[in-house]
Amino acid sequence: MQQQVKLFVCLQENIHQLEKEIAEHLAQTPGAFLTSIRGIGIVLAAGVCAEIGDPAKQKSLNQLVSYAGIVPRIKPTGGVQGKTQVRKMAKRCNRILKDYVVRSGYHIGINGPEELKLDYKRRGAQRQHADFGMSRRYLRMAMCLMRTSQTYLPKSLRDIRTPKKERAHYYLLTWPTLRKKWKRIGALEFAFDKNMPLGQWRNIVQDLYGIELGL
Repeated sequence: MQQQVKLFVCLQENIHQLEKEIAEHLAQTPGAFLTSIRGIGIVLAAGVCAEIGDPAKQKSLNQLVSYAGIVPRIKPTGGVQGKTQVRKMAKRCNRILKDYVVRSGYHIGINGPEELKLDYKRRGAQRQHADFGMSRRYLRMAMCLMRTSQTYLPKSLRDIRTPKKERAHYYLLTWPTLRKKWKRIGALEFAFDKNMPLGQWRNIVQDLYGIELGL
C-alpha cells in the first residue's frame, strides 16, 4: 500500500509539472486570452491554440470550422426549388482539434457565461446538436480574442457607447476567476508578467479604467 501511495504522489507531481509547463507555453501566445471565458481552463485553451497555430495566418472562419469537422455537409437537390439535404459531419478533419473544440463547447454550455449557457439550452430545446453549435460559436470567439488580444466581454459590454464604469465593474468582478486559473497551476506571475500578452492587457486595463487587478 505504501508503494502505491508513493506512486500516486509521484504521478500527481508529474501531472502538475506538465500542466505548469503547458501554462507557461500558453502564456506566451494569444491563446492565453481564451482562459478569460468562464468554463475554459488552461489545458483546453492550450489544446485549441496549439492546433490552430498563429491566428494571424489562419484562413477564413468557415474553413477553420470545416477543418475542425464541426460543420455538417449540405447538399442541395432538385435545382433552385429543391430541398437541401443535411449530411453527417465530414470524417476527414483534424480530430485532435475537434475533440478540444467540442469539449470546450460543452464546458461553456454548462459552466460558461450566462448568455452562452442560455444559447446552449436553446439549441438543445430546438433539438439541435448543442455541443457542435456551441463549438462553432466558441471558435468564432476564440479567433476574435486571439486576433485582438482582448479578454471575453458579454455582448452588452462590447458597444463602444458602454460607460467605462460598467466595463470596469465587469473586469473587477471576473478578475478573481481568471487569476485563480493561473494561480492554481503555479503560473500566475509568469502569465501576468509585463512582457506577456495577459500582463500587457492587465496593465492597459488598470491604466484605462483606473482599477487595481492585484496579483
